[in-house]
Amino acid sequence: MTNRVNVEREIFLNGERYPLGGDGRVRTIVTSQYPQKLVLGDVDKDSNPRTSVIVWDDWTGGGGLYSTNGKEGLDRFHQSNSETRYKGHLTLPVLETVAADPSVSGTVDEINEHAGLIVCALNGGTDAYIYTPGSDSWGGKEHDFPAAVTDSLNFTFGTTEYVAFAHTGGYSYSSDGTSYTDDTTDTLHMAFWDDRLWGIDNTGQLWFSSTIGVEVNDAKLSLPAGYVNGLFTGPDAAGEEILYAATEVGLYAHDAANARFVRTGVVFPQNSEAGKGAATWNGEIYICAGGLVIFRYDPRSGIIRSVGLDRDGGLQATEAEGDIVKLVPIHNALMGVTSNDTAKAVYDYNGRGWHHMIGDSSDITGLHASDAGGNYRVYFAHDNRLRYRPLFVGFVNPDVATINYSNVHSLTTPWFHAGQNDIDKTAIRVRVDCTDMSTDDPGEHATISFGLNYASSFESSTLFINSDGVSVATFPTLNNNNREAGSDFRAIRFQILLRRGGTDTNTPNVRSISLEWRRKLVARYGFEFTLDRSESYGGKTPKEMKADLITAIETGTQVEFTFVDDDGNTQNYYVDVTNMEDVEDTGHGEIGQTRIAVVEA
Repeated sequence: MTNRVNVEREIFLNGERYPLGGDGRVRTIVTSQYPQKLVLGDVDKDSNPRTSVIVWDDWTGGGGLYSTNGKEGLDRFHQSNSETRYKGHLTLPVLETVAADPSVSGTVDEINEHAGLIVCALNGGTDAYIYTPGSDSWGGKEHDFPAAVTDSLNFTFGTTEYVAFAHTGGYSYSSDGTSYTDDTTDTLHMAFWDDRLWGIDNTGQLWFSSTIGVEVNDAKLSLPAGYVNGLFTGPDAAGEEILYAATEVGLYAHDAANARFVRTGVVFPQNSEAGKGAATWNGEIYICAGGLVIFRYDPRSGIIRSVGLDRDGGLQATEAEGDIVKLVPIHNALMGVTSNDTAKAVYDYNGRGWHHMIGDSSDITGLHASDAGGNYRVYFAHDNRLRYRPLFVGFVNPDVATINYSNVHSLTTPWFHAGQNDIDKTAIRVRVDCTDMSTDDPGEHATISFGLNYASSFESSTLFINSDGVSVATFPTLNNNNREAGSDFRAIRFQILLRRGGTDTNTPNVRSISLEWRRKLVARYGFEFTLDRSESYGGKTPKEMKADLITAIETGTQVEFTFVDDDGNTQNYYVDVTNMEDVEDTGHGEIGQTRIAVVEA
């Protein structure tokens, strides 16, 4: 039965009733408060004693971060197909261009170059065609490959430039890009090293050619047929360039002096897609282990790190099911093609994290970085058409560069939980700093939405921005109506949607988005009162009342306390006795006044 107090100037504590002294009242205080902030010296964004601020103004750490406590991962995002490579800028991505139609059916399966022209294997990878970047035009079919191509390579023997395509039944090479010789030496992948052309077949047999068209068998992988998925060059433990074979079970180094392959420390369980993405970038080796797992390997130190798109568990389900099927190095990054049944895309790794670059299409095929025709571009194929987008040798500040932009792209921040998922916080207001906005219709603008508590959808309330400067909106409606009741959240995230008008050299530019919020504990109360022990009460002497108080103080569990007759049973509290100040007479009776403080935990 819930205890109640219906007698004036009485309280109930730990099973006993006591009379109140003094003014006969109980003082109630709120105890569930965080310590006051201590601000020393110059103020900063987080100096407000009542609220805290989290700011996102740097996305260069890459995507895939699912959640943050507000202290780590502030340079990262959850997912985005916007331009996230430049600190202090969130813009639309670079515009992709569709090349002229070659009027050839089937997919573009392999892309390479020769003498400033782009050479492609069209029609399902069986026919060679040449694309001229300067005139955006195609020539006729140059060659019928004996089978669908599996790899391609541009290399120079002496002073002669060649392009070659492997196609399992052999390889086809050309010194002018138009006249090909079909060699029947079985070839799956190719590389050029030590002034020699190297190839490897499906059984793992490696060969080399010091004279084009004349092949000599070399090392052979001690693996089942079909395990080899790549052949490339990279540094060895001394920093010297050697050959590597990427396989379904790990990375193998070529020991040229002894014509053998040596297993490296990069080892993983067998996976049919492992090794399809493998390359050297910035002096280190990157190899896919299947799925979106990529290992970065420094042969000089022996250190192996996992740096794939799978880190931190932040990918969506359709992305997480994919595989890395190709890696291509460029000046500022390492590009990787992901593939699965529903989506394919190109991401690039800048040494810190992965950024979306191209796609989300169902059929991206081929990927090649080239300066052919004096235009530094990445070429890829989608929807059976060759496409390209410009590349930059250095990082280009969007404020000073003329760039052609795509349209309608978004970014989603990680879930912010402040390191305490178990308690509610309050979102008070959001501030968004933007430039290059326009009030034209259509014009450059951004729409800000927010989601709460790990819901898959976003709230219907949004903030629309089409003017430069800092836009401030309050929760819960984000409509600048100065309602500042706030929105309670365990976790909160934002989505930024960017759109431009009809001029593709314009882009909205979101410089930063900041959330002002407060941390609030579940309400807990404390009570202060004075007990009168001047005479016996309820059959207890003053001495016995004091002994009962000592028991309440020293008990290991919380004790029940109430001082009202509450029909709703909401004012019975379980408390700790945190303070006792006792003033009593000397002698035998222990008569006195006792000031007590009790607090809910």
